[in-house]
Amino acid sequence: MRAISVCISICIASTVAGADPDYGPVKKLFESDNYSATWGTTPTYASDAELEIGTGNGHGGTLGWMRFKPGKDGVDVLDVKFDEGWHPYKSKHPPDKAPVTVKAARFSSDGYTALLKNLAVVDAAILTPRETDRGHSTSDFWVSARLTVGKKMPFDLDWAGYWASKSEVDFAKPNAAVKLTKKAVEKLDFKDHKLTDADRAWASAKFVNDWKKYKNLSGYSWVCGRYIETIGVVGDSAALPTLREILTENKGGEYYAINAVTRLTGKDVRDKPVEEMDIEKVRPKVLELLKEKK
Repeated sequence: MRAISVCISICIASTVAGADPDYGPVKKLFESDNYSATWGTTPTYASDAELEIGTGNGHGGTLGWMRFKPGKDGVDVLDVKFDEGWHPYKSKHPPDKAPVTVKAARFSSDGYTALLKNLAVVDAAILTPRETDRGHSTSDFWVSARLTVGKKMPFDLDWAGYWASKSEVDFAKPNAAVKLTKKAVEKLDFKDHKLTDADRAWASAKFVNDWKKYKNLSGYSWVCGRYIETIGVVGDSAALPTLREILTENKGGEYYAINAVTRLTGKDVRDKPVEEMDIEKVRPKVLELLKEKK
């Protein structure tokens, strides 16, 4: 009897060890009256996959980027935050503050692997809207999660707009990915970080690529404005052609683009005070300045 008991114990232990992890907490994020959720095949992501998340609150005056770059014995996490809050102003334009902070931390490889497994469950979710209309709110926000492996992109989840019951099915997956990622790093020791040339190159590439995607999308106007303000602090010269495009197309964001060009070039041709500048007078000066930077 003892031999049989030992055998049963070993078999049970082996079954548990080989079982899939309990992803109940992840799936719980998809409990909603506004859609139903089922799951397809959960993908497996390479350990060197690079994750980016983005988040922001329109009325709250925030926007943030977080990048995960796997390396030897760990993952470097870069955290870029724009936070101007909400402050009324009486000038022609808002004050030029560009309140951006940059911090960095080190994440364990095991912790990152666990996060990627949770995000794979999010990716596998299949959401079906229900015929409900429970209204909407005045809360506008942006959530984004993107995973890349070399030139491949296993997932690219992105949404911006006002919360509404009918749109929850669209923002549920990027929102869940952002929540899981923030939860995974909440105890890391983030410290002030001086941007490297590689950091700035990444930020500029992100700005250029995302601008092409966002500039004509409904609900993204404030996201675009804060992208411009942020890149003026964390970018490099690779962002200048897109800033030139913004000034040339004249579709909005010119004030922020002028200020960003000023920071990136180190040359100031703006009217003073800046918040009262005449954009139509300053624009040609800035475009001429950008010609010199070609």
